[in-house]
Amino acid sequence: MLKVDNISKKYGRKQVLRGISFSIEPGQRVAIVGRNGCGKTTLMQIISGAMKPNAGTISFFGKDPLKRRSVFRDYIGYVPQNSPLLPELTVKDNLKLWGVDKSRNYEYILDRFDLRDMMKTEVRKLSGGMNKRLSIACAIAAWPPILLLDEPTTALDLYYKESIQQWLSEFNNLNGIVLLSTHEEAEIVACDRCLFMKDGMLREIPHDENMMRTVREYLN
Repeated sequence: MLKVDNISKKYGRKQVLRGISFSIEPGQRVAIVGRNGCGKTTLMQIISGAMKPNAGTISFFGKDPLKRRSVFRDYIGYVPQNSPLLPELTVKDNLKLWGVDKSRNYEYILDRFDLRDMMKTEVRKLSGGMNKRLSIACAIAAWPPILLLDEPTTALDLYYKESIQQWLSEFNNLNGIVLLSTHEEAEIVACDRCLFMKDGMLREIPHDENMMRTVREYLN
């Protein structure tokens, strides 16, 4: 289980996150929605270990990563909104840099994300969809039980959006936890739950036939 309890974060005098609490069970996919600048990325960075909170606790299957930072590495795969890849290196070299070549799932990853035909291509020459596929492949090198995705399909075409959604379903079926921030209606509907962020606070929106109407009302 991923558990976040009373997480708060300030930038100077600006309170970005205000006592954020929620939990996610294995096999669940949860969307965080809200306007740009509402704190979604800050929350993702804290859960990934890229940023420290000012207050609150995090737990991954009963382990506290804020007390032992190696827990972040063991339990979290993180795909930030901006590409974490080195553009001057080839696909193959980026996979090596992230340790994917040492993964027991190496062959599966190459096939599932269609990477074999572009191993010698420099990352800067990849399309947005190819870049995102490679970013996810690098994030799951150690096959972590929790995957964080910040705007995973922004600017991608329909084919790549559907491909990523299909893989996320496979990951969930293996009891993987997915937490993603998104503005895409199809992605929100595909999730098991929807959390709406506003003014640094979260509220859960019931996952029913009125969910998207409620999301749009909150965004306005």
